[in-house]
Amino acid sequence: MAGLKRPSPGRAFAAIAVPIAAVLLALLPDRAFSQERTLTLDEAYRLAVASHERVALAGEGMKQAEADLGKTIARVLPNITAEGSYTRYTSEKSSAAFVIQPKSSTNAELRITQPLYSGGKEWAIQRQARLQIKSARAGLEGAQEGVLLDTSRSYYGVLKAQKDLAIKKAALRRAEERLDVAKARLKVGEVTRSAVLRAEAEMAGAEAELIKSGNSLENAKTLLKRMTAIEDSFTVSEPPPLPLAVKPAAELVDVALKERYDYSQRLFEEKAATEGITVARAGFKPSLKLEGLYTWRDQEPATTFLLEESASGTLRLTYPIFEGFLRKAELNEARSNLREAELRRLGLRRDIEVQIRESLNNVSAVEALVESFRRQLAFAEEDYKMVFEQFRFGVATTVDVIDAENTLVSAQSSYANAVYDLELAKIDLLYVTGTLVPGVKE
Repeated sequence: MAGLKRPSPGRAFAAIAVPIAAVLLALLPDRAFSQERTLTLDEAYRLAVASHERVALAGEGMKQAEADLGKTIARVLPNITAEGSYTRYTSEKSSAAFVIQPKSSTNAELRITQPLYSGGKEWAIQRQARLQIKSARAGLEGAQEGVLLDTSRSYYGVLKAQKDLAIKKAALRRAEERLDVAKARLKVGEVTRSAVLRAEAEMAGAEAELIKSGNSLENAKTLLKRMTAIEDSFTVSEPPPLPLAVKPAAELVDVALKERYDYSQRLFEEKAATEGITVARAGFKPSLKLEGLYTWRDQEPATTFLLEESASGTLRLTYPIFEGFLRKAELNEARSNLREAELRRLGLRRDIEVQIRESLNNVSAVEALVESFRRQLAFAEEDYKMVFEQFRFGVATTVDVIDAENTLVSAQSSYANAVYDLELAKIDLLYVTGTLVPGVKE
């Protein structure tokens, strides 16, 4: 056993990692991609809007608001109630020729109540309910756009992961090529064994990076599946770049104030709070309602002065005099609610201005980054070609070609990420202006 030579750590790692990576690379093109569906961004949008529970929850909120409107309409419609009773007495009571208490009696009543006036409260509540429906509808549209934004981020996350996987595959191929060159130069005695070992270690590292990149792609797809409810395997196609005519911030703010659903919600809430003051003030005014009553009675035996049927109408006027300062407290609360709604709207308006300026700055910055990384990538590709040729003919060292490789991979990743970040920055700008992907929700 003493004559056996212990393998180096780099060789041992390569011996394990190479078969694993070879199997993965063999499987990916044939089995992982050939049977997968191709998902477009528009299709992902539609699937997300149709399936995400955030949209369904907002839809239920709208249905509840519509139900509240039905309840407010019921306040101004007639209220009809019927009531019947049967009474059994312990004994019949009479005096001389008069029957005072029968053995049993049966009563039936039909009552109609029609509100006529309550200080405008019912109509204010009804207007308030209609505003709540509009607010809920804006909330539904806002939930849809929020889902679209999250879907965009998940979709481009998959695109980034796919691009990173392609970069890592290309890096592995270059590592294999460098290993072949190192082995060929070792045979002719141009380099030592350490150059081959270094190339093997670099290839093993490239294989490990490829495995990690594949895992990142699966995680990104899992997140997109969560947004779109897709169960099958899929790949995503790269959408065309979004056209974007950058306008001045003030003009975009005006657009956002017209198009943003959350700002529309704040406007409706403010109007509803104004109606709340009308409701509170109605508590200081009299109320008037009309009541009609029909009564039918039957007794066994009938009492002397039994009136079998009767009908009456009552006009009832109610004026509150003192309720422990309740009405004043309700009015103060309604005024506070209005001030709160105004502050919420004002705060959102200021936030919108900040969001638009930030988004414009992000678009400009990422555009500049894309151009810088594009030039960096062009230089890195040319540099790698030159250094690799020098390494092939013994002019450059292993360290030189590895340094050029690292610079190339970094430039490729930075450029790819910047390109997708630019699209996301455009989408963010569309979102903060309330114009994200028109027509997707129809």
